[in-house]
Amino acid sequence: MRKRLLTALVGISISFGLLALGREGFAVLWAIVGFLLVAEWQRGEGMPWPFRVGFYPVVGALWLAGIYPDFLSIAVGLLLGGLALALFWIDPQRDFSWIYRVGWGLVFLGIGWGSVLWLFFHSYSFSRIVAFLSLVWVSDTAAYFVGKFWGRWKILPRVSPNKTWEGFIGGVVATMVWGYWAIPWAGGWTGLPPIVGGAVVAVLAFLGDAWQSAWKRSRNLKDSGALLPGHGGIWDRVDSLLWVALGWYFLA
Repeated sequence: MRKRLLTALVGISISFGLLALGREGFAVLWAIVGFLLVAEWQRGEGMPWPFRVGFYPVVGALWLAGIYPDFLSIAVGLLLGGLALALFWIDPQRDFSWIYRVGWGLVFLGIGWGSVLWLFFHSYSFSRIVAFLSLVWVSDTAAYFVGKFWGRWKILPRVSPNKTWEGFIGGVVATMVWGYWAIPWAGGWTGLPPIVGGAVVAVLAFLGDAWQSAWKRSRNLKDSGALLPGHGGIWDRVDSLLWVALGWYFLA
């Protein structure tokens, strides 16, 4: 636990230090995160080096786009809905083909990363991005502790056996409460009342974490990487955030 807390303090200090520098600091931080995300995913997939090098221009094109066409928003919305429903019947160790994982990885790491860029780069505000991050953190933290101490009923036993309905509901309730204050600071949730927006954030955060768990289980991995002692990899820390950003962009 001490190692986990120390890593969190160092990571938060560095991240907030860069974010406090303004839009340029945010761009540097998010570029580093993007590079490490792709590196972890490629390593987890066991991708040969020629494919690793060739993959960056593909995902880079999604990154540089920043804002993608409106018709793609509809496709992404349908994809998010389909992926959410699929969690309840897939068996990650049987159903994840390589082609499927590559397509899913491009959406998760490419468009998810680009959604964060779209949300914050063009109209950068330190308080706005901190409020956004706090929503995801509250959701993840509340779900973890409620599930740890009171969780009994498994919600996705084949995908992520430690997740429970009690933890999920705890995360939703906590984020609804926190969203009442934080969502106005974060720029609103596309016209939804802050409490409702908090519930949407919590559901998306849960789905992002669950799908990353499904990928790790399909690859027999405990963590996406080992860069952060006590926490795993970068992807383990931002999986929920990427889905929340995707949903935020789509609903906007």
